[in-house]
Amino acid sequence: MKKDRTQMISLLKRFLMTLAATTVSIILTFGTTAIIDRKKQKEAKREMVMMVLYDMHESLEAAEQCGESLKDFFDTQLDVVAHPQKMDDIYAPLAASIPAYDYTTTTENIFKSNIETIQTIGNIFFVETVSSFYDHRSHYKYDVVDAFQTKAYDAAVRYESLRSLDSPAFLFISESYLRLMRGDYEQCMQMMRVSEKDLEAFTVRQQKYREATRGDESERTIESALEQNRRRNALQQAREAGDKELE
Repeated sequence: MKKDRTQMISLLKRFLMTLAATTVSIILTFGTTAIIDRKKQKEAKREMVMMVLYDMHESLEAAEQCGESLKDFFDTQLDVVAHPQKMDDIYAPLAASIPAYDYTTTTENIFKSNIETIQTIGNIFFVETVSSFYDHRSHYKYDVVDAFQTKAYDAAVRYESLRSLDSPAFLFISESYLRLMRGDYEQCMQMMRVSEKDLEAFTVRQQKYREATRGDESERTIESALEQNRRRNALQQAREAGDKELE
């Protein structure tokens, strides 16, 4: 009887030890998986945030350059309007000062079309502020740059148009939008605790990616130019053949 009881206790101990080992193994497995998943989520969030901030930074710099071009145009305009005899020699400086605002919407489209954006980033205010920045960027292009271009090219060749062009109004609108864009950008940097140094490191990495693909683009450009020459030769041969048949 005593022997049977001892065996039962021994079996129970072994069962409990096996159960404990299995439980610990399960906890470690799922715990490790959870840690890995959380790490991946943090990395995905960081990558998305840096990608958006980089796009905002590049867009803001380009817009600020447009603002400087508007100021240069205005300064030249003042000089020529006050001295009409300079009009014939001023086309190049005026034309060079007409701003052009070009940017890619790839990051914006990914940001706005990805339904997991809010879940990944986890900050609705950040998402709203980024959307506000992109709206201001679009308005800056159409309300400032494009609208100014439609009038400035004519003003660069006609004194009457240059004299009547209200450049100060465009400068005012430009500076207003730039303040809004700059405010959105700085808010996003603070919200996500990204320093200028962090963004600079990310920018360097992006530039390396671009440089790595430029070689391929150069090769494709050369191939395209060679193909163009081949097509032109083929077209010329076809013209000559057609001329012979028409004779």
